[in-house]
Order: sequence, then C-alpha cells, then structure tokens
Amino acid sequence: MTQETASYVRLVNGYYTRPDYFAADVAKGTIRTPSGTRICALTDDFLRGFRAAVQFECGKATDRVYKKCGFRWGTSFVERFDREMTEYFGVPAREMSAGLMERTLDEAFRAHGYGHLTLDYAEYDRGFVQVTLADSVMPAVMGRTDKPSDALMCGFLSAVFGFYASTELDCVQTECPSRGADASRFLVGLAARLAGVPKMVADNLSHATILTRVKAQPATEARPS
Repeated sequence: MTQETASYVRLVNGYYTRPDYFAADVAKGTIRTPSGTRICALTDDFLRGFRAAVQFECGKATDRVYKKCGFRWGTSFVERFDREMTEYFGVPAREMSAGLMERTLDEAFRAHGYGHLTLDYAEYDRGFVQVTLADSVMPAVMGRTDKPSDALMCGFLSAVFGFYASTELDCVQTECPSRGADASRFLVGLAARLAGVPKMVADNLSHATILTRVKAQPATEARPS
C-alpha cells in the first residue's frame, strides 16, 4: 500500500469520527481523546455566564480579551492537532494537501462542537483567506446582539492559520448569526491587509462588499509563506 493510499484509507475511516474518540471514565469523572487529552464539556448557561462576567470586568475591552483568550486556545489546539495528524497520516501535517487539511480541520471542529468549517483560498495570493463557520458556538449561545459575537473564534483562527503560515496573522469577523447572517464569516490574513475591515463591519457592510473592498486595496505585504 502506497503512502498516498494509506492516507486516503485513514481519511475515509476518519480520526475524529471513530466511535472511541471520546472515552469516558465514569469512575474518574473524566473524558479523554485517544491521545490522552482531557476534554471539558461546557454548557450554554456556563458560556453565557462567562461572557457576562468578562463584560462586567472588562467593559469595552471584552472583545480584545476574548480574542487573546481565543489565540491561546487556538495555539494549544493547533499544536495538538499538528502532532496527532502527523502521527495519524504518517507525514508531517504541514505537507498535507489543502483539501485534506480542510477536511480534517472540519472533522475536528464538528467533533468538538465548534461548528462546520469551510475554507476558501481564492484570495490567498492577496494575503488572506475566507473562513465560514456554520453553527458556531458563541453566536448560538448569545442570540441576537448589535455586533459580531465570535471574537473568541477570531483569536482561535488567527492562531491556527498563523501556525501553518509560519507568520503572525490577524482575523476579523465580517458576518455573524447574532446579527442575522446564516453563518459566521471571517477574513484571516496579514494585519495590514485587514486593517480597515473592523470599520467596515461597524458600518454594517456585507461580507461580499467588504471582500470587494479588501481585494481592491493594493497589497502592502507579501502573502504568507
């Protein structure tokens, strides 16, 4: 069996869809993954209370705090993801095809309850990628709000994509179910390319309009390596 065929068989079987991916030990009161990572399940009430507490303590800085927390969370996630996928597929995760990376990331997101992930690399050479996340956690928990509610995921995504791009990346949410969209949409890329996006979001521009304006801006930095 060739390495390519072996990877395909493993992909079909699915690392995150295996029935024993989450193993509960009732005696110890723990849930662990096959790699031994301990899992903590959080309820909607807990997440709502946590956000309310952060808002009370941090005020206008809430989204910045959430984004930093998301970055630390995403850094921990992607380091573990990289190790596990390298071991599972038998090749360095950085050498996986874009299609395989998207498939395994989406499987990881769905297994952990983060939502359904879709990536669009059409604008990669312009310095950013588009990310769509259906059924994202925080918008589903928070309901309708006057601004995007996925700052935690912004930090998470910037960490994940920055890890594989080997450079520091930013992430801005452009649309959110909390504001009536059908999914959370993000732009992830070089900070200089996305600098004007928060103002566009505040002006209630659509994702399509924001994308058109960002594409029209001259590239001031090279694309991620």
